[in-house]
Amino acid sequence: MQAKQIFNLTVSVFVSFLIVVSCANPVAPTGGPKDETPPEFLGSDPVNRSRNFNTDRIDLAFDEFVVLEDLNQQLLISPPMKEKLDVKTKGKGVRIDFDKEESLAENTTYTIYFGDAIVDLHEKNPLSNFQYVFSTGADIDSLSIRGKVLSAEYLLPATDVFVCLYLDNNDTIVFDSMPQKVRPYYVAKTNEEGTFEINNIKNDHYLIFAVKDANANYFNDMPNEAIAFAQALIKPEEVFDYIPDTIPVDTSNVKLMDSLWANYAIQITKETHTLLLYEPQDSVQKIIADEFLDNKRMHFEFKYPLKEDVAFEILNQDTDKEVFLAEYSANRDSLDLWFLKPFSDTLRFSMVVDTLKVDTLEIVFNDGNEKEIPKTRRGRKEDKSQKIKVETIGYTSNFKKDFPFFAKGKIIFESPIKLSNFENCTLLEDSIPVPFEIYFTDKVKRKLVIDYSWKEGVDYRFEIPDQALTDIYGLKNDSIVENFNTTEESQYAELILHIILPEESSSSWIVQLFKGVEDKEQIVDFSSIKKSGDLTFSKLSANKYRVKVLEDCDNNGRWTSGDYTKKQLPEKVFYFPTPIELKAGWKVEETWTVDDAFQVNPSVKIKKK
Repeated sequence: MQAKQIFNLTVSVFVSFLIVVSCANPVAPTGGPKDETPPEFLGSDPVNRSRNFNTDRIDLAFDEFVVLEDLNQQLLISPPMKEKLDVKTKGKGVRIDFDKEESLAENTTYTIYFGDAIVDLHEKNPLSNFQYVFSTGADIDSLSIRGKVLSAEYLLPATDVFVCLYLDNNDTIVFDSMPQKVRPYYVAKTNEEGTFEINNIKNDHYLIFAVKDANANYFNDMPNEAIAFAQALIKPEEVFDYIPDTIPVDTSNVKLMDSLWANYAIQITKETHTLLLYEPQDSVQKIIADEFLDNKRMHFEFKYPLKEDVAFEILNQDTDKEVFLAEYSANRDSLDLWFLKPFSDTLRFSMVVDTLKVDTLEIVFNDGNEKEIPKTRRGRKEDKSQKIKVETIGYTSNFKKDFPFFAKGKIIFESPIKLSNFENCTLLEDSIPVPFEIYFTDKVKRKLVIDYSWKEGVDYRFEIPDQALTDIYGLKNDSIVENFNTTEESQYAELILHIILPEESSSSWIVQLFKGVEDKEQIVDFSSIKKSGDLTFSKLSANKYRVKVLEDCDNNGRWTSGDYTKKQLPEKVFYFPTPIELKAGWKVEETWTVDDAFQVNPSVKIKKK
């Protein structure tokens, strides 16, 4: 007992000496190679991994002058405390003071995570992942949980996410609602790779929950906070299940085991838990954007695709005639109202969107007066730049120099067409007139299709004469002329995928072919399947492609987020591990057995420190 007291006294005197010596003024080094060595931890008072901890101050000593960077983001104590720690540098030391009004829990192991906050004074080299551990009891808990948090839809690393553990030790709060009502028992924070580790925890079963905590209070108490969870309780693992040596180890030797922990615990703890982070979605239909455009059109965007057409009621116009045309987007998540006549006052109306009653809307129109054209001075020639330019119907088309021979020609007009006369429209194939089909594909007549079995590698000329079209505002078209040549089969590639799905699954699956990386995916083609089999993607331009598979559990044809209240995880996403390069004339075959091993985005590049 006396020897132990002498040892503790010696350590205290040693650390105090280091801290006192460190108070000398630092001087920047001159000359020589750049210092890339992080500060070295020399010791602390009390010692790291102390037991029966009963002080309100900790002093850490290092071999050089240190500063603290981004401390508020980096510092974390687990289990969490109500009051913040007071952490300051003191020369070559760091001092930690606890709030004297807050008591530490009995028989509890605490871990203070510094992340990369401790850096040297001049070169800012970080002492990465430094931790200080102590126990208020006679033992230090030695179990650990590690894992990673990924964005559910794209499987990208989720950084700065709190990963929380909860014990079922509250008689008044439902276990599943603890993330919203109580502070976690243990907590960690993900790094830039999305990984986390929670060390020094006791042997028990835990609810694990992750939250992108918008207000950093360890509660999931805001509706826009992204979350992740596991459906079942988890249990930490014993980190001393492997020791990289063949010599028998005395596990009762506290000093030896502490040394092993410091050197090997991180390496031998397995990364066993993957949490998928998602933003909760409520099922209530909403108008998320609206805009009045060009004094002619009202644009609405909705949170979800519309199930039914919107019902309107005009409130201040005494008329039984149509006031506007309704144009829905292809996936019915937006709506344009085209007003059939200019209004000189305010139009008031109400609308019902999938049983959602929207308050009365008011649209204030301009008076419609035209700007006065400046007059020329007497005796001067007319300024041609001041002539009135005749307004015509604007349009865009998909015709281009190399037009895909398998595509349909499309023209989209800037406003709905009221009258059309296609009798004098012509299509020339190598200067020879050929018959073709031409028709509108939408109710408001803005989208025109030119349908013809194009030949490969041939020159074409398509023409709509002027004044063949009249829009709902009385504007006519200028002549529309499109000259183009078609591509050939040899310019394209083909991809055949042999997809092997999990045998036990009864879900639908969506296979997506896309370009781009990370969350900037451009879908080129997709197919929905029910079982394993072959998929062929043809007529593909030379490029590098990636393949993604979604498990469509609810059969709605798209990825669906999770629902913590129902314990429903986000739908699974899988990536083919490598990009697939295709060149003109190539026919490529790939076989893919889809399983959980492919729940990683291969385009993610982890930064190396």
